[in-house]
Amino acid sequence: MILRVLLLWLGLTAAPSSFAADVIDANLNQLYTNATEPNGVLSIYKYQVKQSQVVRVYLHSDNSSSVRPLLAVFREQRAVLSVQLPIRLEKNYFYDTVARTLCPFGNETLPANVGTDESAGAMTVELSCFSPTPVSYSLKAYLLDNFELTLGEQMSLSASPSQPVYLRYRIPKRLDSVVVIVKSNDEICMTVSIQMIGCPVFDLDNNVIFSGMHQTMTKQGAVPIQRSNLDDFYIVFVVKPNDDICSEMMSIQPASGPVHLDTRIKNFTVVIHELPTDSAYLVPMGVAVAAILVIYVLAFVHVSWVSIRDRRRWEEEGRAAVFGIDEETSSLNNPHYSYGATATSRSTISGSTEASDLPSSSGVSTIAGQEPSPDDINQPGPDLEISNEDADYDTLEDAKTDKSVARSKVNLMVSDLSLKPWKLRDKKYHLYTWNLLTIALFYALPVVQLVLTWQNTVRLSGDMDLCWYNYLCARPLFGIFAFNSIFSNIGYVMLGLLYLGMVKERELRYRRTVGAVHASVKTEFGIPMHNGLLYALGIAIMMEGILSASYHVCPSSSNYQFDTSFMYIIGALGMLKIYQLRHPDINANAHVAFGILALFIFLAMCGVYFNDVPFWAVFSVCYILVMFGVSVEFYFKGQWRLNRHIYYRLRHYWRSTTCISRIIPRFKGRFIFLLIGNLLNLSFVFLGIWVMPKDFPSFLLLPFTGNLFLYLMYYIFMKLLNKERLKMRTVLFLLMAIGCWVIAMWFFINAVSDWSETPAESRVKNHECILFNFYDNHDVWHFMSALSLFMSFSIFLSLDDGLQWVRRDKIVVF
Repeated sequence: MILRVLLLWLGLTAAPSSFAADVIDANLNQLYTNATEPNGVLSIYKYQVKQSQVVRVYLHSDNSSSVRPLLAVFREQRAVLSVQLPIRLEKNYFYDTVARTLCPFGNETLPANVGTDESAGAMTVELSCFSPTPVSYSLKAYLLDNFELTLGEQMSLSASPSQPVYLRYRIPKRLDSVVVIVKSNDEICMTVSIQMIGCPVFDLDNNVIFSGMHQTMTKQGAVPIQRSNLDDFYIVFVVKPNDDICSEMMSIQPASGPVHLDTRIKNFTVVIHELPTDSAYLVPMGVAVAAILVIYVLAFVHVSWVSIRDRRRWEEEGRAAVFGIDEETSSLNNPHYSYGATATSRSTISGSTEASDLPSSSGVSTIAGQEPSPDDINQPGPDLEISNEDADYDTLEDAKTDKSVARSKVNLMVSDLSLKPWKLRDKKYHLYTWNLLTIALFYALPVVQLVLTWQNTVRLSGDMDLCWYNYLCARPLFGIFAFNSIFSNIGYVMLGLLYLGMVKERELRYRRTVGAVHASVKTEFGIPMHNGLLYALGIAIMMEGILSASYHVCPSSSNYQFDTSFMYIIGALGMLKIYQLRHPDINANAHVAFGILALFIFLAMCGVYFNDVPFWAVFSVCYILVMFGVSVEFYFKGQWRLNRHIYYRLRHYWRSTTCISRIIPRFKGRFIFLLIGNLLNLSFVFLGIWVMPKDFPSFLLLPFTGNLFLYLMYYIFMKLLNKERLKMRTVLFLLMAIGCWVIAMWFFINAVSDWSETPAESRVKNHECILFNFYDNHDVWHFMSALSLFMSFSIFLSLDDGLQWVRRDKIVVF
């Protein structure tokens, strides 16, 4: 122990003689060109600087080496900063020039209990090098006059990886928040950091992320700041040695060896603009809610007008339809109903005569496909003796046979596909509603928890590259960076709720108007009334708003599936609803439909992380298999099942048909539609394989939206082809939906961010607000797409109203 103390004393006593200092009284704003003393002898430059002054030091050396670098120490009264030349950044990048702003110690940067002295104090620069030969250098210390930014004033700056820059700004008390906007004409990668006032300032590439908020940028960057979080701060600009963080990794060629660079200089401008105060947000938010409430009022007026008009017209047409059947129609007053397996229903299925033309053996006239209505399911009635002949028909085996015969007809009628009891079918379709509510509950709660946790992570870490916002129109509120992008989803929720109300009103109106004519014929005319899928659509629209808002808490590739999952569900439910209109008995069960949707949502998630050839091969196989299954179901109307008996059915079909009948399709209309649809879907698959888009979830929306539109157009075309007129309100809803979709898609295509690109590249697309200084392009897309969905699915509410008093055995299936 004594030996160690002795050696330490000897080293301390020997140090002054080994590193004798050469002190130079230096002046600010003067360039000093000199050389170091050999063997580490110090050269000290002493400056007189006031605490309120901000000093920047420039140092350059041509012949220093990484083995024996030039060492520089900048000493202030309360801080020390050291650098070496050449300065090494990352692994292989060396710079012979360095410029650093020394941490200012003005009155505002000191704690309240620390006194200040505005008199001049000493600031020293100590230079040394352990090279046996002198190392030349150039040194200059100068004052910064424009260190503090002012609101609205643009300042031009330049920086390099070894010459970072930072400025200061104080938010006035009259403002709630501001946005720092940085723009450049070049694509050099740079980090913009917002740090608290204090020392040290982290202004190098290897430490800039240690404090405050930070984001990368190339041509454009913006950082919104709330005064409640930070009212006085530094804005730090650090240029990256390379562009690998800001650009696609595959385009980067890393340096193979040491590289000396001093020409990587980025020129840029910075300006600070005030953001609307929190109270000013009430105006755009109130306007949006008021506009939606106007739609509520218009919908109420429309529904009231339709209710009054249709009730009077339906009663007139209904009476004419009932009393115009024939003299046996009077027996329809009997409250007992056939369930589609009577002798008269068999005659209708065979296509020979109508049910009303043949009297039943019990003296009760029945109609094919007759079933209890919603109001009459549990209605009691007097007992009626059924003859043995009718009892022979009313068996499960005969009912199955009748359905098989009916569905194999070339010209199918709705009565052929509505043989099951109404109550059984209605329970089936209401399962969509209950299943969707269960899915929404278990899906949404973890999503909301996750994104709020993620938002908190961003706030604590300060890494603004974790979320892909439109920072030029990010309106912070309640600790959320872009509250406007969340609030703009209110259209989905409110219009989805309005849609549910309209569906309920339609259901009640149907019961009142149809029941007012004659209770026993409710379910013998028109398209069967089932609202389960419509309720599911309304809930899905509302959930799209909730999950889209959750996604926009921190938009990124990791949670983009939150935004798209219910878009897939909406598209699928729309197609199922159209199919259910004239195929009520054979539509898909809820668990099967949601199981297939789960597969596509899983594929969408995989497409974000595994967008390569093996993934596209698996996706193509899955998509084609689903496409084949849907085509078989649509063509054969449920007569073919893909199960273990398929081989025997194919062998029987092959032996029982001729060669020509195998080639020529039996159902030509269905075949042509499926041919067009499958060609378009195959084109979609081949396009995906060829392009391999980075934004796979958005690409997957194409078949859902495209097939829904194609199916709706096919349905309308077939209605017109079969001389079924469209109601004027249906045409108006269709035209308004198309117009809204065109406008919405324009705003969607002109995106203001893109998570499939790097955060810096995405910020190039950032754009100022376009509406009320609060909403951007994507927010308008939210409003317009919500309105488009509402208009599109409102078509379903009146699409077949013209068939209300047309018998089901006269309504063609297509």
